[in-house]
Amino acid sequence: MIHSKEIKELLSISHRESSTLLVCVLDLEGEVAHCNPVFRKFFRLSEAQKPYFLEFFDEFQKTEIEPLISDLIGKPNDIVRYTQSYFNSLVSWEFSFLKNSDGDFLGILGIGTLKHETEQLSNEIGIKVNIETDIYIQVNNDWEVQFANLEAENFFEKCSDSLRDKKIWQVFPDPKIYEYALHFKKAKESGNITVIDDFISENGKWYQIIICPRSSCIDIYFKDVSEVQLIQSGSRRLDSTLETILHNSDQGYVLMSQDLRIMRFNEMASKQVQVYLGKALKEGDKFLHFLLPGMEGKFLANLEDIIGGKNVSFEQSVKSIGTDEGRIYRHDFYPVTSPDKKIIGFVYSTKDIHDSHDVLTKLLNQNNVLKEILYSQSVVLRSPLSSILGLLELLDKKQLDRENQKYLSYLKVLAYDLDQIIRKNTKTINE
Repeated sequence: MIHSKEIKELLSISHRESSTLLVCVLDLEGEVAHCNPVFRKFFRLSEAQKPYFLEFFDEFQKTEIEPLISDLIGKPNDIVRYTQSYFNSLVSWEFSFLKNSDGDFLGILGIGTLKHETEQLSNEIGIKVNIETDIYIQVNNDWEVQFANLEAENFFEKCSDSLRDKKIWQVFPDPKIYEYALHFKKAKESGNITVIDDFISENGKWYQIIICPRSSCIDIYFKDVSEVQLIQSGSRRLDSTLETILHNSDQGYVLMSQDLRIMRFNEMASKQVQVYLGKALKEGDKFLHFLLPGMEGKFLANLEDIIGGKNVSFEQSVKSIGTDEGRIYRHDFYPVTSPDKKIIGFVYSTKDIHDSHDVLTKLLNQNNVLKEILYSQSVVLRSPLSSILGLLELLDKKQLDRENQKYLSYLKVLAYDLDQIIRKNTKTINE
């Protein structure tokens, strides 16, 4: 009979008081004669319980570990290793002979290193799986629920006891379970972890469904990704809207990397390069190879400012291939920055302003005409009028008969009115 006190004395303090290792000692019949608190907590044992060790293994695992431990009894100097899958955890066991100072057999020492399988799973699939916050269900090879966490109970709206030993097809709250069945079976047959995204109308949420097959069961996780889907959907809509705006713009846009390689461009930029250079814009090519005719000098003169992240804008005529005729374009360069204000690229935009430039030229010409009219009214016309008004003031009314005095009064009023009209027109043109 194994004495627990003697075992405790032989076990090191690091094993007895470990807060991470599962430590147990088995007798020849496989009963747990001694175990540390971590072991009891993990397998949910009371202080009085002394179960058989193989009770913690499913039928498939029993067939693997039982002969290993039996072989160890005949090879007291060997160490046997086995990885146990227990719900969502993995326990890496090392079994060895435990002897007293006289070399007598005291039991089989088992030391288990615990690792939550979700950690390994998260690393393998690149998706963070959390046993506490994600819906977690374990089904056996007959598709019967063996375990369901609290999130699963809330999802199924049933307690764990009501779910246990029920086939998943019978208890799943959404008819989509029959669509998932094919994925479950394929994962089980291939032994490969499978991840699918789907929307469950029953609760209006998006889930990443992670199917993790094992030898005797399948772990199924439902990870709520509704918020991520909403953000991605919004981002896709924004990208689509931005793409539509760019491709329907009357301006050409070219997005460049820091080394001035073309990353993206819109349809207008492509047309401009085709018309003026007879080339096709290509992503990855150097922007310098696609400078519009007549742009080289201006671009090189402003290159330092452009690379330095300054906004550069100028107007430059661009000539078509084989002709001397050109159209005036406005050319703009501005930097693209990261959230921390570092320059990560550049945007070059071009807009045909030839027609508006012609309109502006006409307006300037008209303005010059108006200036001439203004000068004519304010100087040329007002000069003789002022002289007339002055002479009228010099006339001696007494030397005129009554009839001529009447005409003189009319003439003064008319000359005054003409002066007011010229002043008013001059003011209006100035404004």
